[in-house]
Amino acid sequence: MRFPARAFDDGDSGNGPSRHHFSRRRFLTGMGVAILGAGMLAPALRSAPAGGERWVSAQGDNREDFGLGWINADGAAGRKAMTGFRGHALVQHSVRRQSIIFLARRPGTAAMEIDLRSGEVLHAFECEEGRHLFGHGCLSLDGRALFTTEADIDRGVGKIVVRDADNYAVLQEWPSYGVGPHDAQVLPDGKTLVVANGGILTRPRSGRKPLNLASMQSSLSYIDIGTGTLIDDYRVPESKASIRHLDVAADGTVAFAMQLQRQAAGHDKTVPLTGVHRPGENLTLHNTPTVLIDRLADYVGSTAVCNESRIAGYASPRGNLAVFWHIDDGRLAGYHPLRDVCGIAVSQSRQAFVLSNSLGELRELDMVTLQERREQRVIMPGVRWDNHLLIAS
Repeated sequence: MRFPARAFDDGDSGNGPSRHHFSRRRFLTGMGVAILGAGMLAPALRSAPAGGERWVSAQGDNREDFGLGWINADGAAGRKAMTGFRGHALVQHSVRRQSIIFLARRPGTAAMEIDLRSGEVLHAFECEEGRHLFGHGCLSLDGRALFTTEADIDRGVGKIVVRDADNYAVLQEWPSYGVGPHDAQVLPDGKTLVVANGGILTRPRSGRKPLNLASMQSSLSYIDIGTGTLIDDYRVPESKASIRHLDVAADGTVAFAMQLQRQAAGHDKTVPLTGVHRPGENLTLHNTPTVLIDRLADYVGSTAVCNESRIAGYASPRGNLAVFWHIDDGRLAGYHPLRDVCGIAVSQSRQAFVLSNSLGELRELDMVTLQERREQRVIMPGVRWDNHLLIAS
C-alpha cells in the first residue's frame, strides 16, 4: 500500500558565513522541532547481520512523524530523531563518523547534523534566502566541505553551494550548469563533482508542479572543484528523461537513474531509465530487456554500485522492482520484486545490496547472485522508510 501523501516523486555567491547559519536553539525553536533522542522504533522481527553498521533513512509520513530513523545491523531495536520536516537523502560525516547530515526534500530549506548515538541535533542550518534544497549533498574527499544541490528560485537555475563541513557556513557558490540539480557526487580523483541536472523547473509557490516541460533539458555535468567551472556535460537522447540520482564506482564510473515525463514525451515508446558513464566517453544506456524496462513505470528513484561485483542496482517504487546491470558490459544481472522499493545501498562489508521500502521492510541480496538472504529479512511494523537508504559504519 503506497502512502497517499508520500509521492515518491523527487522531481518532479557568497563568501563568508551564511546569514542563515544560526544557533541550534534558535533553529529548533523557529522550526518547532522536537528531538526524540533514543526514541524507539518498532523492533525488528529478526536479528540483522552483525558488522557494526547502521541502516539509516528518513522516515515518517506526516509533519508530526517526520524524522531520521535507524537500526543497528546487529539486530538491536531501532531509534529515531524527530525533525519536523521531511528529509530525503543522507550523508555520513567524514570526521564525526557518528553523525548523519539530514537534508530536507525539495523544496525544503532546512538541514541538520544528527548524532546517531544520542539522537541529538549537533548542528542545524538553512539555505540562503531565495534558495531551496533538492535533498542531496556530498562531502569532499578530505571531509572539509559539504556540497549541496540548490535552486536560485527567482532565476530558475541550479546552484552548487559549498559549505564548511564543520560549522556549515557558506564558503562559495557555483552554477550547476543546468536546471533542477538533484544529486551530486565527488569522483574518486577528489577534483571533480558530477551533478545530475534533472532539467525540470519548479518553484515553491507552485509546489512541485513542473513549469518547463516543453523546454526541459536534463544533463550530467562535471564541475572542477578547484574553480567551480564546467568541465563537460552530457545529455541522453530522450529530452524528457530527467537524470536524478547517481552513484560512483571506485574507478570513477558513474551510475545514473532517470524519471521520464511521459506526458511531455508525447509517445509510448520504451525509454531506458538507467545507465552508466565514464568521463570522456559516451553515455551507455541499459536498453534491454524492454519488458523489464517497461515494468519500471517510467520512474527509477535510487541507485547504488557494488565495486566488488561491478554491478549497479536501481530501485523503482512505481514498478515495485529493483533491477541490476553489470556496469562494464551492460548485461542484465537480475531483478528483485519488492513493493514500493526505493532505498538501495551496499553493505559496509561490500557483500550485499540492501533494499528498503515504505512498508518498513529491509532486505539483503547477495552482491553476486542477487539472491535474497531471507533469514536476514527485517520488518519494522509501522515504520515508513523514505526514498533513500544509507548504510553507515
